[in-house]
Amino acid sequence: MQRLIKLFAIFVISCSVQAEVWKDYSPSESVTELTVVTVKPNYFDDYITNLKKTWVKAMGIQKEMGVIEDYRVWIGSNAEKPNVFLTVRYKNMAAMQGSEAQYDEFMKRFREAGMSEDENETVSKGYEEYREIVDRKIIREVVYK
Repeated sequence: MQRLIKLFAIFVISCSVQAEVWKDYSPSESVTELTVVTVKPNYFDDYITNLKKTWVKAMGIQKEMGVIEDYRVWIGSNAEKPNVFLTVRYKNMAAMQGSEAQYDEFMKRFREAGMSEDENETVSKGYEEYREIVDRKIIREVVYK
């Protein structure tokens, strides 16, 4: 009987203890855009190499401009699907909005960096032959108190 009472007491206590947002944890102000990609195995190295010429250069410019805080390319096992994960971290949701002035400044720096819009478009269109964007998510880190 005492064992039953102890189990009941533990159950009642565990039910009454609940985590509360802002008290026990909070979502970070910064947000990360996660793009999940599946690349066909025979094209994996080409895709990763071409990303450096296109996406990584573009993200580098945006980071220099202060539009984004950080970016990363993550890979899983080539044999597993999905196998490439791209992340872009923004200061907050508002930073994702962008503006015409930011776009104009980005395009100016893009050209100054010797990047051709036509070449970038040709390489990027080629991606469609060997990769599939599986998912996109906006995620936040949990900050525990």
